Amino acid sequence: MRCKHCNARLANHDIWCVECGRQSDVVKTELSAMKSLKKTYKAFLPEKALAIPGTAFMLIAGVLPILVLLWVFNKYISLESGTAMQMLMNLGIKSIAISVFIPIILSAFNAMCSHTNYQLSFSSMMSSLKSYPRYLGYALISALFFSIIYIIGFGFPSFASLPILRLVWIVLVNYWVAIVLPAVVLMEQFSLSPWQAIKKSYRHFHDLRWNIYYLALVLGIINLVALLLLFVPLIFTLPLSMFAIRDYTRLLVEYELLDYRR
Repeated sequence: MRCKHCNARLANHDIWCVECGRQSDVVKTELSAMKSLKKTYKAFLPEKALAIPGTAFMLIAGVLPILVLLWVFNKYISLESGTAMQMLMNLGIKSIAISVFIPIILSAFNAMCSHTNYQLSFSSMMSSLKSYPRYLGYALISALFFSIIYIIGFGFPSFASLPILRLVWIVLVNYWVAIVLPAVVLMEQFSLSPWQAIKKSYRHFHDLRWNIYYLALVLGIINLVALLLLFVPLIFTLPLSMFAIRDYTRLLVEYELLDYRR
């Protein structure tokens, strides 16, 4: 393979040309998030029925309680936010309540990363719950980050932030998603703690951050549409999304990005 800009010879896994310093075509071709998603979809489709038992557990024990909590907080529980302390308590209660159920969903990665197929049985989900404490830590780290940037973006009741910081908040939310998305797979592949996996993702996947975010955006839209269609399609879209994250992260690892730091 050669650089299209200076014609220098490149190794198959080179992200950047060592001569001219420009990005190679690998990022848009072999490491394309959509190419990886299509490959996952084709492999998942024949085995989709084998993922239903484990996914049903995720939906009932994880997704449904989160949706109920969001509805209850919005409809019936109006937590006071008149002062800075009340606002912090409000954010803390909501973050912890939701974080309790997120690990039930994410624990599926423990089972998914133990093989290369696209099956998710009920028994494997039960076995995966042993990783609940690690994923609880992962969820709480994310909850803390989201709480901090919420305060930065919107300020306290008695001290409003600048309007431009709303845009900063949007950017930080999306950037964090692109960082933590592959971290769940790195946790399982390399037996890392949540913080170690997040740091490794941040340090080594910088050049593919847009690809990762694009994948997250597409998967988010797919699952949002499935949720709006009376919840049922999530039985297929949720495991597809998680397998897609697994496969793309493994692809990045295969391309030796963990050995590369710009």
